[in-house]
Amino acid sequence: MNAENAENAASAVAWVADLPTIVELVRTLHDLDGCWTRADVERLVEARPGWRIRRDLQDLLVVGLQADLHWPLGAELFFGATAPKSDRYRRAWVPLLDFRLPTPEQERRTALRTLSEALRGIGSPTAVPTAADGFGLRWQSAGRTMLLQANDRRAWIAIQPHVVEVRHARPDLPAVVAAFVPALHDAPGGFLPVGTVRRIAAEHPGLRVEFGDGYADIRTGDQVFAPSFATRVSFVRPGPEDTYDVLDLHRFDDLPLTLEHRRAVFGEVFRAVCAVLGEPTLFGGGPDGPDVRWREAGEDGRVLRLLCEGRRIRLETEPAAELEEGERIAFEYGGPTGSDGPSDFPLLRYSWQLHLPHQAPGGTADVLPGGRLALTLPHLREGLECLLAAWIEQLPVQRPGENVTFAIAAPQISGGLSVAYSTEKGVLLRVGPRPGEPAEVAAAMAADGWQPSGSRFKAEFRSPTRATAGEVAGLIAAELAARGISGDSGYGLGPGRVTARRLALGASRQLAGRGFFRATGLGLETS
Repeated sequence: MNAENAENAASAVAWVADLPTIVELVRTLHDLDGCWTRADVERLVEARPGWRIRRDLQDLLVVGLQADLHWPLGAELFFGATAPKSDRYRRAWVPLLDFRLPTPEQERRTALRTLSEALRGIGSPTAVPTAADGFGLRWQSAGRTMLLQANDRRAWIAIQPHVVEVRHARPDLPAVVAAFVPALHDAPGGFLPVGTVRRIAAEHPGLRVEFGDGYADIRTGDQVFAPSFATRVSFVRPGPEDTYDVLDLHRFDDLPLTLEHRRAVFGEVFRAVCAVLGEPTLFGGGPDGPDVRWREAGEDGRVLRLLCEGRRIRLETEPAAELEEGERIAFEYGGPTGSDGPSDFPLLRYSWQLHLPHQAPGGTADVLPGGRLALTLPHLREGLECLLAAWIEQLPVQRPGENVTFAIAAPQISGGLSVAYSTEKGVLLRVGPRPGEPAEVAAAMAADGWQPSGSRFKAEFRSPTRATAGEVAGLIAAELAARGISGDSGYGLGPGRVTARRLALGASRQLAGRGFFRATGLGLETS
């Protein structure tokens, strides 16, 4: 073991290489632009001695950056594909530090300070005081944003390409997002001063600002768009005078709003925001729409939320502790008063959340609320419909190419009723036959909407629409009722009677590095 490896072994902080090597690697990445196809990466690797493609996975390409390896495999550049087996990439990242548990807080902060100060000499980065415990950095160019980010497990360089094609939202969306979203993200206390809005508009030819009482409309020189398309910053919470904490990025017109259009527009807004902020801390959403979060670490941190509710897509900042305590109370004390009362699945703050610590900056809540249990089949049907509707709208945008699986287990269902939703293939249900004479069972199940599939039955919904969630939830509820599961007795859906097993996103139920995938709107206990 050489001296450097011995030092790494004794420390709670593991560096992928010595600091001068890291600085040169980041300098090389800073000078790159437009490397977002497989052919581009191959040319990049061929031109640099010591670089080589190490792993080519379904949705990930890994490039080794060092010929002489350090801890544990030396620096590696990861490219995340836009979809499984795609040769185009939507982001890249290079891990730099790994914090072994438990890492003393002072040692962790010292390592981050050392790294941040060493990288400040590359180009002209903007300090990001609300990220990486005050040591975050952002480099912006015409083609990409590069960020130094960290959480309690690691620190890394993230690289996001800027959105080029906008087909459903306003064409100037990426430029407006690049100008104003970082300012709201970085604003002290989450409040964006009026003076900052004026300065940004003055620095970007073609932007103009019209101020009103508690708001400011941001417009471009393109007169094709009606006033309703203006980006608006506004003030909705008590704070310093002449500040804003909400940024409207899109407002839909009065025409009938389809699932496909809402999803497409939010996708363009989401990718534009990720292009300047990096990947979020929490993916997720609920019955009202997507709820994606960038969260600061620490007790006094704030949450920047990208929301799509009704006909409005907006970014807003909130104190993390205040927001999360309100959500904890809503989950803990909400819900039906009994089996004869209505459920509150349509009112849940969120139906699902996903945290991926290898790419998630900041921290998560200290206490994560549990879900809402369904007391009756009508409750379960409503919960499933809300959750499936959220996944059908939100997962293809936030996690393209992913699939969700779980199985409903009960003594009356041999082998369980499996549910799979794929963003590419739709919804697939599978279940074993009901008890009884095979021909009669097959006829009854076919009448309910099932098709024979080997020794089991299946139901497929290959192109999910807004109505699909209700159809799937209705079929599941009808199948449970046909097997004698009702909840009417007061315990048919009680804890331990009907459960959800093997809940998973993608191939793994257990996300590495303390990550999690939660389905708080499922209505069943998970195991």
